[in-house]
Amino acid sequence: MEELFLDLEIKWMTAWKNKDVTTVRKMLSDDFTLTSSLSSGGLVDKEAWIEKLQVYDCKDFRFDKIQVRVYNDTSIVNSWFHQEATANGKDWSGDFLITDVWVKKNEDWQVVTRHASWLQAK
Repeated sequence: MEELFLDLEIKWMTAWKNKDVTTVRKMLSDDFTLTSSLSSGGLVDKEAWIEKLQVYDCKDFRFDKIQVRVYNDTSIVNSWFHQEATANGKDWSGDFLITDVWVKKNEDWQVVTRHASWLQAK
């Protein structure tokens, strides 16, 4: 199962990198939410996340570590993610700890929530 979810995570982040809204829409559940250590306290929903595609310029990314736990039609994916990117012209590169929750809906896996914590060098 780890390989399946690594492939799904790579497909999602490749769509993000390429600003492929069609693929992103299919992969994100309609009730998707993002929480982040960089947020101002609010949840980011699916449409807001898709809108943010336009301000990001991802040059490269990789998953350094991944752990997958599957519970019937729900999967929790913990990963150590690295990206080389900018947002609105500001450097957004670094390492992140990410938790994604995927749910199987009509034979397809969709991500319903993501929490990301940026590991900034101190």
